Amino acid sequence: MKFRSKKGFLMISVVIVVSTLMLYLLFSALNNTNKDLDIWIPSIVLILAVPLFLLWILVHTYYVLENGELKYVSGPIRGSIKIADIRQVTKNTTLWVGLKPATARNGIIISSKNYSELYISPVNNNKFIESLLEINSQIKVVDHKNDPIP
Repeated sequence: MKFRSKKGFLMISVVIVVSTLMLYLLFSALNNTNKDLDIWIPSIVLILAVPLFLLWILVHTYYVLENGELKYVSGPIRGSIKIADIRQVTKNTTLWVGLKPATARNGIIISSKNYSELYISPVNNNKFIESLLEINSQIKVVDHKNDPIP
């Protein structure tokens, strides 16, 4: 079963701002210099690669549950976790540091034997967790919004 990733305001804003800035730099550099493009080709490629890379991540992030594995794809970031190895799922939270094949906040942190923490952001957290629990009912589910503040 395939699950798309939420598109968060922060990620969309970063893509728009970086793309606008890079295109502005490209056009201003080309207008304010000589027209010898042999020198500018590497710069043009790099300036265009950054927004395309961010757009690739924004558009091509999803999660697949099949053959007893959770497979994740986020642009060039790809991997999988055996669902049997998942110990805990924390929903409605955000992980700021670590492996984050995600494009939004308020997602899911998956704790397993192999990875300390993996953060993903499916469109519907509850539906994703239900699908995980159908495969491995031993997964502990923690709702971060319902936890008391320490």
